[in-house]
Amino acid sequence: MAIPYNSEANQPLGLESVTINSLAYIVNSVDLPSIDSRIISRTDANGDRAGFALRAGSDQITGSMTLQRATDTTVLPAVGNDFTYDYDRSGTDSTLVVQNVKVARSTDEFDTFEIDVVLKTYQG
Repeated sequence: MAIPYNSEANQPLGLESVTINSLAYIVNSVDLPSIDSRIISRTDANGDRAGFALRAGSDQITGSMTLQRATDTTVLPAVGNDFTYDYDRSGTDSTLVVQNVKVARSTDEFDTFEIDVVLKTYQG
């Protein structure tokens, strides 16, 4: 059973929905940075750390999302599907790409799965 009976009418079932390849999923959690930075270390004459500076990073930003299936028959998103979602609540959708799909089923949880995502374009 995908979504069990709720004894409380206002029990939250996730944050909001996201549509990937025309299928809606409910977002349970998001773990994805909005920006990437790198540390540049400055050392003294002995090679010990003397200070640092932060600069914008150039690495691809990646993260993960936990999603709920709408029903038992809702298929998983395919690797490579891109979709838009305002994951950081900046007010503008960013484009994300599905990198991996991981299923971990449990009798105590809703029918959820985790996807690894790559930030394609950030609109924050």
